[in-house]
Amino acid sequence: MTLFDRLFYSGPMLAVFSDEHRIQRMLDFESALASAEASIGVVPFEASVTIAEACKVEKVNYARLRDDAAQSGNLAIPLVRQLTAAVNEISPDAARYVHLGATSQDVIDTALVLQVREALRLIDSQLLRLNEGLVELAGCHAQTAMPGRTWLQHAVPITFGWKAAGWLDATLRHQSRLLELSGRSLVLQFGGAAGTLASLGRDGPAVSRRLAEILGLDEADISWHSNRDRLAEIVAHLGILIASLGKIAHDISLLMQTEVAEVSEAANEGGGSSTMPHKRNPVACSSIIAAANRAPGLIATVILAMGQEHERGLGNWQAEWETIPEIFNLCSGALGKSIELIAGLNIDPERMSSNLDFTQGLVYAEAVSMALSSHLGKSAAHLLVERLCRVAIESKRALIDVLADDQDVSRLLSREQLKNQFDPNQYLGSCHTAIDRVLSRASTSGVATEAGFIEHLGARSHFKCSGAKDLPVLVLSNSLGSNMTMWDAQIVEFARYFRIIRYDARGHGRSTTTPGPYSIELLGRDVLALVDFLGVESFNFCGLSMGGLVGQWMALNVPTRVKKMVLSNTAAKIGSVELWNARIDAMQRDGMHRLIPSVLERCFTPVFFRSNPGLMTSVGEMMETTSAEGYIACCAALRDSDFSESARTIQTSVLIVAGTHDPATTVANAVFLREAIPDAQFAQLDASHLSNIEAAEKFNRAVLSFLRG
Repeated sequence: MTLFDRLFYSGPMLAVFSDEHRIQRMLDFESALASAEASIGVVPFEASVTIAEACKVEKVNYARLRDDAAQSGNLAIPLVRQLTAAVNEISPDAARYVHLGATSQDVIDTALVLQVREALRLIDSQLLRLNEGLVELAGCHAQTAMPGRTWLQHAVPITFGWKAAGWLDATLRHQSRLLELSGRSLVLQFGGAAGTLASLGRDGPAVSRRLAEILGLDEADISWHSNRDRLAEIVAHLGILIASLGKIAHDISLLMQTEVAEVSEAANEGGGSSTMPHKRNPVACSSIIAAANRAPGLIATVILAMGQEHERGLGNWQAEWETIPEIFNLCSGALGKSIELIAGLNIDPERMSSNLDFTQGLVYAEAVSMALSSHLGKSAAHLLVERLCRVAIESKRALIDVLADDQDVSRLLSREQLKNQFDPNQYLGSCHTAIDRVLSRASTSGVATEAGFIEHLGARSHFKCSGAKDLPVLVLSNSLGSNMTMWDAQIVEFARYFRIIRYDARGHGRSTTTPGPYSIELLGRDVLALVDFLGVESFNFCGLSMGGLVGQWMALNVPTRVKKMVLSNTAAKIGSVELWNARIDAMQRDGMHRLIPSVLERCFTPVFFRSNPGLMTSVGEMMETTSAEGYIACCAALRDSDFSESARTIQTSVLIVAGTHDPATTVANAVFLREAIPDAQFAQLDASHLSNIEAAEKFNRAVLSFLRG
C-alpha cells in the first residue's frame, strides 16, 4: 500500500491488479492450458493434475522472480522456470509438459484479460451505484431552480435536477458501453511463438477451443499478439468515463466557490485547510479531477503502443504492463470518490434562488425577448432588450424596472405581464421532459429510480426499486451479513423483465438495528410492510440463504400474494442450534471484522476466492456494513426457524437453486426442499453458498427461465 492509495484508488481494484494476482492469473493460464491439452490427449491426465497443483501463487519466490524478470525481459519466462522446477520436484515426467505450445505473451496477455474481466465487473457495479445517486439528485431536485451558466456567466434558469440528469445521461451511456466492451473484448490470447500454434500441429485449434472454455473467454479467430485494438478500446472508454467524472467534479467544485456556495461536499474532519479553520475544501472533487488530468497521457501511451512491429512487438507491448492497470485503478478510484461525493452532496436551494436574483433580473432577459418577439419579431426584440440590459447594468437598476419604464416595452407588455417573465419556473422549456426521459432510461438500465426508508415495528428499513413501473414485481431478499448490493450482478439483467425491489434487512446495510433476537416471521413482516408501502399486491420473490427462509415463511403465511418463488442456497432448517450459538459467541467475542475471512471462505469455492480478490474485497466491505448486534439478532432467527414439516404444505410455484460446493446449505438440503414442495423445480450450479455471485450468468439464466416460463 502506498500513501496515496486511499486518495486516488479503490481497495478492490488494487487487489485485482496486485502483483500477487497478476502472477496467480498467469498460473491460472498454465493450469488451464495443461487441463485443455490433457482433455484432448496432448498431455497425460496425471501430468495436468500435477501441474495444476503447483499453480499456486504462494509457491512463487517473488524476490527471485523480480530479479530474473529484469534479465529475461518479462515475467513469464522466469515464472515458467519456477513452475517447471516445482512440478519437477513432484514428477519429472509431468515437468516436460509445463507451458507446452504457449509463448510468454500468451501467458501475460491472457492473464491481463482475466484481470480486465474482473475489473470491468467492479466498474460496472460502481457505475450502477453512482447512477443510483444521480437518479436521486435528478428526481429530488427536478424543481430546484438555479442559474444556468454558459462561459461561466449566468445564462437562463435551469433546475439542479436538470443538471444532475445531464450528468446521469452521460454515465448511463458509459454503463451501456461497458456492457458492449465486455461482449467483444474478453478474448483468449493463444498463438505460440508467432501466433500460428505450429508447435501443437493439428491439435492447436482443439486446445485453443478447450482452453477458452476453461477460462470462460471467447476464442479469437486469429492471434492478436501485435493487434492491440481491443485493449486500446477498453482504455479509451475508461478515459472517456474518467473525463465525464472530471466534468461532474469540476461543475461541483465551481458551485462550491465561496461566491456561489450552491452546493458543498459532505463535511468531514479532513476537508478543511491546514491554516484556515473556516474552509471546507472540495477534497473529493480534487481527487477526481486529478484522475481526469492523468488519464489522457496514459491512454496516449496505450494508443502509441499499438504500432507494434510484425507478429510480435518490441518495447511497445511492454509499455502496456503498468499503464493499463494504472488506468483501471484511476477509473475505479474516481468512481469511488464520485459515489461518495454524490451521496453526501449538500444542496442549498435558497442560495440557488438568491443567485438567480444576483444580476437583478438579467437572467430573464431572453424570456422577455421571446415574449416581445411575437409583437416585434425576434431580431428587433433582441436588440431592444439588449439595449435595455446595458441600461440596467450601467444604472445598477433591476431589469424589470428598466423595462417597465421604457415606452416601447410598456405599450406591449404590462408590468404584471413582465412579472410573469421573471418567474424561473415559467422559463424552463423542456427541462422536466428531459429529466423524465433520462430517468426512464435509467429505470430500464437496472438503476434504482425509487429509494428511501420505511418505518415498521421500530425499524427504519432501506429499500431501492429498479425497472419500469409497469413490469411485474420481483423482490430480492438477502443472505445473513449482506446488503442489497449482493444482487449487483443480477440487477441489470433482471430489470429488463421485472420491477426489482431490494432492501436491507433490519440490522444490515443502511437499515437500523433494533434489539434482538429477531425471528423469521419478523423479517417476513418487514417485507410485507415494504411491498404494502409501495402499493404492490402480488409479487415474485427470490431469497438466498436467510432470504430463502423468509420466502418459505411468506409462501406459508401469505401464499396468495406470492406468484413465483426462488429459494436459493437455503434449507428448511439451516444449521443446528449449537452452530448458531457458537456463531453468536464468536461474533460477541471477535466482532464482524474478525469473522469476515472465514465467512468468505464458506461463501465461495477456493478457486473462485483465489481468482477474484477484488470481488472478495468488495464482498468483505459489504459485510462490514452489518452491525454486530444485527448479525447476532438474525443468527437467532436462523437458529430458531425450522420449516422441515411445514415446507410440505407450500403450494407456491418454486425453483430450488443449490450450489454443488455449498457447505452451509448443502445439495442434500436443497433436494429435501425439492422433494417436500410439490412440483418444485431444481437447478444445481457449480458454486458455493453465494451462487448468485460466483455463478452469476448461470444463476440469472436459471432464475429468469423459471420466472418468465
